[in-house]
Amino acid sequence: MGYYGFVEPDNKVIAYAPNTILIQEEKAEAATIKPGMVVMKGTNDDDVVACDGVTKAPFGIAGYEQSFLGAASSTSNRPANVDTAYAKDARVPVLGGGGFVAMLHLAPGVGTVKGDLLASWGGGTVVPVVPMPGGYGVRIPFTKNTSETDTGVDLPEGMIISDVIVEVTNEVANVTIDVGLLGGDAVGFLVGESCAAKGFVKYNTVPNYHVVGDGKVSVSYTTSDSDNLAGNIYVVCAAPGFQIVGRAEETLAPVKDNTAFVSQDVMARVYI
Repeated sequence: MGYYGFVEPDNKVIAYAPNTILIQEEKAEAATIKPGMVVMKGTNDDDVVACDGVTKAPFGIAGYEQSFLGAASSTSNRPANVDTAYAKDARVPVLGGGGFVAMLHLAPGVGTVKGDLLASWGGGTVVPVVPMPGGYGVRIPFTKNTSETDTGVDLPEGMIISDVIVEVTNEVANVTIDVGLLGGDAVGFLVGESCAAKGFVKYNTVPNYHVVGDGKVSVSYTTSDSDNLAGNIYVVCAAPGFQIVGRAEETLAPVKDNTAFVSQDVMARVYI
């Protein structure tokens, strides 16, 4: 047996592909699409916009090297690099059909383990998910924080939340966790759930279906005091635009700068 790895490309989107990839040229409806973003159909059939994870099914991945810089065709307006958005009305090569490995954009606040399923999310990003009763659960890590703490994960407005489940990976007796949303709803999902046993928590409170809105989008949590506590929060989501788009090919921890969690590139085996 052998391990076949992939080398991260330099200023490209594709890390591995067969001889052919399905490529469709579509028009950027707004100057918000960067190479590697998940896109969905825009107003017209030949328009694309960054996938919002809610309203429409993901359509493909915005390419980069598949456009022909300097050519006399409509594809000559390739951005300067993979970190620059296509101009409004630019012709965007949209990659699809699966079977290739590309650099996608991981949403802020989450990390990946090689092999994780990835689902479409707001702003053309992806999140790691696990099959759960009622849908796919977005995995969000937590540790000890005795005051309400922003996870860095913003739920797309309009997303349906059917459940919130806690997994304890480092248990501590007599420690609990609350889960909610920033903006006056710190216990909106879970209240005082026990973290005394390792594994998934059979919770005391059962969330009702919730539709994200009113500006309350940031998932938050609060724990009681213990430096050894660790685990994951799974927010079970459902929406037409929330679909599996690939599988992570690398392990990444969430990245935070001085003020907030930030997005990072993730190598992924693309399924759409």
